[in-house]
Amino acid sequence: MKAKQWDIFCKIVDNFGDIGACWRMAKQLHNEHGLPIRLFVNDLVVAKSILVGIDNVAQQEHEGISVVRWDSDTIFDEAAHVVLETFACDLPPAYLSMMRPETIWVNVDYLSAESWVAGFHALHGRHQETNLTRHFYFPGFQENTGGLLREQSLISQRDAFQQSNQLQNDFWQSFGIQSDADDLKISLFSYSNTPIDALLDTLVEGERPVSMFMPFNDCLPTRLLGNENLAVGDCLTAGQLTLHILPFLTLDDYDKLLWACDINFVRGEESWVRALWAAKPFIWQPYLQTDNAHLVKLNAFLKTFYDDHALNQTITALHQSWSVEEFYDAIWQAYSAHLPEITTHTQQQSNVLIQQEALASKLVTFCGGLVK
Repeated sequence: MKAKQWDIFCKIVDNFGDIGACWRMAKQLHNEHGLPIRLFVNDLVVAKSILVGIDNVAQQEHEGISVVRWDSDTIFDEAAHVVLETFACDLPPAYLSMMRPETIWVNVDYLSAESWVAGFHALHGRHQETNLTRHFYFPGFQENTGGLLREQSLISQRDAFQQSNQLQNDFWQSFGIQSDADDLKISLFSYSNTPIDALLDTLVEGERPVSMFMPFNDCLPTRLLGNENLAVGDCLTAGQLTLHILPFLTLDDYDKLLWACDINFVRGEESWVRALWAAKPFIWQPYLQTDNAHLVKLNAFLKTFYDDHALNQTITALHQSWSVEEFYDAIWQAYSAHLPEITTHTQQQSNVLIQQEALASKLVTFCGGLVK
């Protein structure tokens, strides 16, 4: 029996988390569940950073997914059986007019560890203008939420990579980097509102050699370690620190970077979830929001992930200082001094989350239960 069409709408607001999460979800629904997927994207120029090889055309096939440019000129033929409106992006009126009472309309929202998520997950309401039913799907860290994005083969791929010196060496050499096994390896992917200079100064003066890897992006400062106009391929050395400026990475290469490093600084939602699956210590920076709402999200996650850990205060202090731009050497020293224990805890927590059903599978089951 031919699977019914699923449409996903993605509006890229800023950065790359929206399209990264939507693309991963689209591929998992297609590859793992055999669903025909159309992905509507409002900015294919930006999306090209994630969907490597696509063109800015009205419609194209990319890795088995039909990618459609979503703009004022888009012509919609018919509504799909299941429509995923991601991150409350608002469906276009022309498309809404084609939807029928039997259409399964789901808003897949942002990820949060806040306590209210489980209570709001799977609720529904009437759309005022169309009287259609819209269902609300919330990703989360508990069994009674929508789960986390994770490919079926991801963990086996991660384990094979982390257990192979050859695969890791091949990865570094693909960027012209000779990796030193004794260096502390740190990846850094952050928003512009972070105390990067203070962190680098601490690492320069540290006791252990550090190799830091920064994928090139719009939030990268133009000046680091006294150098102006940073470019892909730059390698800067000062004291104990060697800083590598990497190109903007594909999703697969970014996973490998996280797997290969000892500590990962991550941001937003997409890289945060991938850091969870890397099972390496990470510092998460939520997207800046007014009234410090992002700190509420940060603290909710820290309570969920580290609440029963003896080093909870040390871990929390580093996360919070990174997100409020008040980085202190003593906080870093306290964290790095206990890196082995933090690594063990992160691996244990990651393994707990791996036992839960992944988002794509839960979403398919959820939508199947809505069939009229």
